[in-house]
Amino acid sequence: MAGYFNKIYHTANNLNRRKVPILPRLLIKLNRILFSCDVPLNPDIDKTVTFGHNGLGVVTHQKVKIGKGTKILPQVTIGGNMGKRKEIDGEMRTAPVIGDNVLIGAGAKILGPVKIGDNSLIGAGSVVMIDVPNNGVAAGVPAKIVKKSNF
Repeated sequence: MAGYFNKIYHTANNLNRRKVPILPRLLIKLNRILFSCDVPLNPDIDKTVTFGHNGLGVVTHQKVKIGKGTKILPQVTIGGNMGKRKEIDGEMRTAPVIGDNVLIGAGAKILGPVKIGDNSLIGAGSVVMIDVPNNGVAAGVPAKIVKKSNF
C-alpha cells in the first residue's frame, strides 16, 4: 500500500476544492480506516507534502498550514493548544504554520500557533511549542533549538 495515503488524501482534497459532494469525505474516512490517521480536508497542505509510511497515526488540526516538500513521519500530531492565538505572517492563527522542506520526525508533536521555518528538522518524539527558525533543528521535551543547520 505504499504511497496510497498520499494519493487518496490529495485526490480527496482536490475534489473538495472543486465542490464535489460526498466523495471527498468518503475518501478521508477510507484513509482513517486504512491508516489510522486523522487529516481533515480543510488544512492548507501543499500537494508535494509526503506522509511517510502512509501517514500511519498522523493527526493534524483543520487550520494547519504545511508548505512544499515537507515530509511527515508516522505518529506525528500537528494541532492546536487550547485555543491559544498568535499572529503569524499577518494572520491570526490557532494552529501551526510549517514552512517548506521541513522534516518532522516520528512521534513529534507540534502544538499551538507556532511557526516552523523553512528547511527545519523536528526531532523524533519532540514536543514543539516554540517557533523554530529557518534551517533550525528542534529536539527534546519540551523542544529547544539545538542548532541551526545548513541543509
